[in-house]
Amino acid sequence: MQLLAQHGYGNGDKIERGLEEGLLDGVIFGAKDINPEKLAATLKRIDVEYPDSVRLLDPQFYAAVIAAQPGARLGSLIGDGSHPYFEARRRRDLERNDQVSEDIFNVLNYQMNLPVTALISPNIVVRRSFDSIEGTIAKTFLRNAAVATSAEGDARPIYATLAVSATALSDKIELQNFLQEITEMENPPDGFYLLLEKTDSSIASSLTEPDVLSRWMLMTHTLKLNGFQVINGYTDALSPYLAAAGSDAAATGWYNTQKSFSLRKFEPVSDFARRPVQRYMSAALLKSIRYTELHDLRTRFPDVLNGLSIDECYDIEEGSAPDSLTNEALQNWQGINIMNMHAVDGDVYASLENYRGALDEAEEIYGRIQEYGLTMRDRSSAAHINAIREELDLFEELAEL
Repeated sequence: MQLLAQHGYGNGDKIERGLEEGLLDGVIFGAKDINPEKLAATLKRIDVEYPDSVRLLDPQFYAAVIAAQPGARLGSLIGDGSHPYFEARRRRDLERNDQVSEDIFNVLNYQMNLPVTALISPNIVVRRSFDSIEGTIAKTFLRNAAVATSAEGDARPIYATLAVSATALSDKIELQNFLQEITEMENPPDGFYLLLEKTDSSIASSLTEPDVLSRWMLMTHTLKLNGFQVINGYTDALSPYLAAAGSDAAATGWYNTQKSFSLRKFEPVSDFARRPVQRYMSAALLKSIRYTELHDLRTRFPDVLNGLSIDECYDIEEGSAPDSLTNEALQNWQGINIMNMHAVDGDVYASLENYRGALDEAEEIYGRIQEYGLTMRDRSSAAHINAIREELDLFEELAEL
């Protein structure tokens, strides 16, 4: 499975360093956090320097439904020098097929003039239920996604955005019916850009809520079985399990807002964002831990280290803090790449068995840490192990493997 950068605020040279060091296969740019001029120049440079890279633009059209809110944080989506396809939309506007078709055309036509390797069509987020007006609007966007490119003669693949909330996944029957409908479309896209929305961008200690990862994996698996390419966005430490389900690519960034998808990053805020604590992605633990925890563990429990080049950037003489935010991002991608290696291409069952074994090994390390008397903070704890085991079992049952 390919690993892509989920671009957002604070890029600097992180993405190009990731490409240079072979940690990334490409990038999904977020329109909010890069203006059109810089986007075109950056895409052109990456095209020249890394011609085999995946280069995509998430148009982030799903933010249109909250764009009219006073104080909405829309960055380069609105105002002078913004992306020209974006406008605020009310839900009733999108109940009209002609409006949906116009928005799809404008978004895709904009991308056709950029050196991207594929096109991403717009959509809204299904936040409550597949059996709702939101679900109907989303299906309208999906049915019309491939029409605009065929009319314009652009041969690049098209990925239809399919963004759903954890709440919408709660009804298994609705999910199965929705998947059946979209896999039987007459004019389907080449693939899907899957996004799972959480109520906020925080990352739970268990990494997933009950019934969420399993159904995200089911969506991926079902679309792959029906011949579609699948890119999962904002996956971070859940990337390996989506790889097991057959995902062709997954994407993650460096801040929580690029690791976990939520419309809240576009909504007005009344408080100040806190600087995130620097972390280390431990492939053995299948999770990231605070740099201070790495410092406490690395000598007595060296298996928490990945044993690769970027470990040197977490100097024990400096309290094991990463020497830069760029190297912290590179280390995160490096750790995820190691975890993704447990997935066996084309063999879901073997991949699940490999990850069950990796979870057992992680549990054994956590057990030794506990016996020694060290307590991990909530987000770094072993809470994910049983949670993910249960989700893998549920996915196997849902997919009837």
